[in-house]
Amino acid sequence: MAPVTRLRDRAEADAPDQLSRGDRGARQSRRWLASEIPLGALLETPYGEVIDEAPREGLRVRTHDVDPPEAGLPTMPWTVNRKEQVWTPRLAHLVEQANASQWNASLDIPWSGALGLADHLEEAVCDLFTWLLQQELTAHQVPAAWLPQIHPAFLEVRLFLSGKVMDEARHTEACIKRLWLNGVGPTATSPDTDRALALLCLLEDYEQASLLVDVLGEGQILDVFKIVYDLAPDEATRRIVLLSRRDEARHVSYGVARLKHRIETASDPEAVGRQIVDWIAARIEVSDEFFALPELVHEALGVLGREVGVDGKQRAREFPAEANAFRRSRLEAAGLPPRALGQVRSLLERN
Repeated sequence: MAPVTRLRDRAEADAPDQLSRGDRGARQSRRWLASEIPLGALLETPYGEVIDEAPREGLRVRTHDVDPPEAGLPTMPWTVNRKEQVWTPRLAHLVEQANASQWNASLDIPWSGALGLADHLEEAVCDLFTWLLQQELTAHQVPAAWLPQIHPAFLEVRLFLSGKVMDEARHTEACIKRLWLNGVGPTATSPDTDRALALLCLLEDYEQASLLVDVLGEGQILDVFKIVYDLAPDEATRRIVLLSRRDEARHVSYGVARLKHRIETASDPEAVGRQIVDWIAARIEVSDEFFALPELVHEALGVLGREVGVDGKQRAREFPAEANAFRRSRLEAAGLPPRALGQVRSLLERN
């Protein structure tokens, strides 16, 4: 199939050295520090008193009282209505950072830098982006499904997750554009990845979903993006993973900070630790990709690596050990109790 030839007329405007546009988010992220009313300032008002549990009724943020007090409010589907499930003191900072760091998948990627790529390299890139797109679709679906269930008393969480949904939508847009840029499209694959990822979309506990997606899942993609960046054969691919990686780092930061606050404020941190170990063990049982990258990705990294004098397949073989080290470090940063941390380490090493 023919490539997206319309971009060829913009080759000069989109030349690979014109990357300052993609730094727009970095520049904007400094602007919010000078805001007249940053979100964090509200935490110094009565609004900053975050309730431990919100009622299942009404569409109201904190400090919005009922008049008259005895008036009833409609019951709403707030299944996530406890502070311990969602909160971290870093939320205001993360929301402002997300707002200021948005980028545009049409304007901030030097698409012409990937036009006319050699067939074997283009096919390898498309193999990678086929797999990455499924990961990003999951990362988009999970927070989108939880948003309607989170009580507006925890508005900052809803704001952050709304930004996360926007981020992941942009990642999926960048992936599908990269897949069809030269007319190749997604690679046909088995249902294995679908089956493993679908389970994440069907979880019924927000804390479990945050652990498996925000901390472990997006943490894994954050690490994969680093390999793809190092081996990318074109500026468009490199820029996509660079900008996406910035977003994923923010998502992982929320997951780690939420878990840290959960453990620090728990009446029984050891019980929280045991639950985390159980969730990780259960995920290991149903997902081969929790550890190893699929063969499709191995082969693609091998092709790209040869082009730059690197053993891409060896990078893929080394990835599980690297990923496990990063997982342990993130859980340690979250304050996972030593006993639970040791059990997680045993799970990861055994597998």
